Amino acid sequence: MWIATLKEDVRVFRLVHSKRGLLKYLYFPDFRAVVLFRLSQLFFQYRLLRPLAYACTVLNDLLTGVWIGPNVQAGPGLFLGHPRGLVVNPTAIIGSYCSIMQRVTIGGPNVVIGNYVEINAGAQIISNVKGMARLTVGDNVTIGAGSVVVKDIPANSVVVGVPARVVKENSEFGNWYDLRKHGKRESDNGF
Repeated sequence: MWIATLKEDVRVFRLVHSKRGLLKYLYFPDFRAVVLFRLSQLFFQYRLLRPLAYACTVLNDLLTGVWIGPNVQAGPGLFLGHPRGLVVNPTAIIGSYCSIMQRVTIGGPNVVIGNYVEINAGAQIISNVKGMARLTVGDNVTIGAGSVVVKDIPANSVVVGVPARVVKENSEFGNWYDLRKHGKRESDNGF
């Protein structure tokens, strides 16, 4: 399971950084951030290795500016573009094929993010729910840069503003992953 998840993360990284060569794996911090996070998850599964899990989290913070704990649940295909300043609450659940940009905060208890969600630079998802309640971001949602999400967001939405509000509906191929996969993107200047 862990290997399959990491393979899918690498596949998404290659989709975004399509140029050939090994240098891209060393150069781009988004790759290092995801690998260190996945290693922390692997170590966290074994009680005796939990200190290594926390060491990976600290190393991730030092090297890439990403604080994402080992007990955060994140599906395959996680992409952390320009990851500096990313902070994720330890109780967060992140779906598959999510793209999270720089300076994003996913804070507060019980935040659930759906699949194919794009969270742009400086956005905040802040939950103040208590008990078993959750703040939920549905599938195929785009959260605009600098938006502050404080209540549930329905699936297939584009949200912007402070507080975030739905401004339009996402189209069938409106999520970031499908746009990349189907080649409808700007040229990639990566390595």
